[in-house]
Amino acid sequence: MAFAANLLPALTPEASRAKRLSIICLLLMVLGSIGLDQVSKTHAQKSLMIWSDPHDPAGYQGQRFPLWSSNADAEFRGSDSSFISIGTNYVRNLGAAWGALASLPDYIRVPFFYLVTCLAVVIILIYMRSTPVHHRLVIFSLALIMSGAVGNFIDRVRFGYVIDWIDVRWNILGWHYDFPNFNIADSSITGGVMLLLVDMVFFERFRAARSEQLTSTNAA
Repeated sequence: MAFAANLLPALTPEASRAKRLSIICLLLMVLGSIGLDQVSKTHAQKSLMIWSDPHDPAGYQGQRFPLWSSNADAEFRGSDSSFISIGTNYVRNLGAAWGALASLPDYIRVPFFYLVTCLAVVIILIYMRSTPVHHRLVIFSLALIMSGAVGNFIDRVRFGYVIDWIDVRWNILGWHYDFPNFNIADSSITGGVMLLLVDMVFFERFRAARSEQLTSTNAA
């Protein structure tokens, strides 16, 4: 082990400080994202929930509050004109994305989501640790995904369900759709996955081409 460690290049003091600073910034970003997610859900529960059954998580009523609409008359009068609308609404999601697996019995659903989330966080941490420091976009993307997973996990531990409150709906050329409600944690996960795809499609090719170029230069 000592021999293998000696083969690894030692970090300079400047590199060590930069690495520590990066870790601190990532930690603050994750904590800030989780905190913003939890504060927004608490506010949605206090301001948008009308009533709740204390014994049944599925027994509740929320209210929608419109924030912006490209054509408010078309939205509220039900005409065929196109519009895009953004609002807030209180929704409890007992399942995964789009309410998947919400109908499972509690003794299966609850431990299943606990297990999946814990495994996901462990895998993300392992992947982040093994990712080279200069792959900044990958590390940032993984931190976003982890913060979203932890944010929704906190909901499941506290309430047994996830609070969704962002409401988006539209009617575009006759296509009327109420997008499933989501929250900041969901947005973090989605944003992280999209950035990972961007890195895989564009930056990974660039890194591979640069590595091949350096190999050819050294061989020459």
